Amino acid sequence: MSISRRIRLVLALAFALAGCGDKVPESAAARKVGEQPKQVIDKVSGDVGKAMQQAAERQQNAEKKE
Repeated sequence: MSISRRIRLVLALAFALAGCGDKVPESAAARKVGEQPKQVIDKVSGDVGKAMQQAAERQQNAEKKE
């Protein structure tokens, strides 16, 4: 086995073992960026809910006037 093959084998094993290790802790900035899509979805869902409630109230008011 040549030296370059041994080096490649050692590096491959090192990377494999490194990949099996514990999860790398997230930084606060990375966590904040990762939460942004969820925050957008939550806001849109809330806005849609409010709009549907207002439409239902308008419809009830229109039915009362008839």
